[in-house]
Amino acid sequence: MKKEYLKKYRHAPAHLFLTDHYYFVSAGTHGRKPYFDTDSKKELLLDTICEMLELDASEPAGWVILSNHYHILVKLKDAFQLPQLVRKIHSKSAVLLNKFSRRPGRKIWYQYWDECIRNEKDFYAKLNYIHWNPVKHGYVDSPEAYGFSSYGSHLRVQGKKWLQDVLRRFPPAAGEKGDDF
Repeated sequence: MKKEYLKKYRHAPAHLFLTDHYYFVSAGTHGRKPYFDTDSKKELLLDTICEMLELDASEPAGWVILSNHYHILVKLKDAFQLPQLVRKIHSKSAVLLNKFSRRPGRKIWYQYWDECIRNEKDFYAKLNYIHWNPVKHGYVDSPEAYGFSSYGSHLRVQGKKWLQDVLRRFPPAAGEKGDDF
């Protein structure tokens, strides 16, 4: 039986928690600083995200890591654990990054946003948004050219024709959360 719950927070909009649903999660660094400005640092964050999702038994469908933010599209086994999952990702990645950079105690993360995915159109629009985010921010000219995104694995598994069809049918929505990074 699926558990559904709308939780209200004192200083934030209410959050919808649905078990076994996909969520789009965006997080930005403190002061929008490019703390993840090298491949090694991006790898550190990716490894942390993958480890925490695996421990949580959650299934990632898409992801991208940029120098000052990330986005993930993930199916959560227990959506009620989303705040704790993000807290673990941010805590561990901050400790590891600060150790790597020899800057103990530095604040890395500012906050995160999440959105429950409610239908196929929303799912694929968010996946396209993730894959095209490095292009939007001027990192590369095409998603194939960016190494810290799930685009490459989707290209290998589903193929270019599938990706083009999904992009045509479900373009990324303008004004997505995270556009201000």
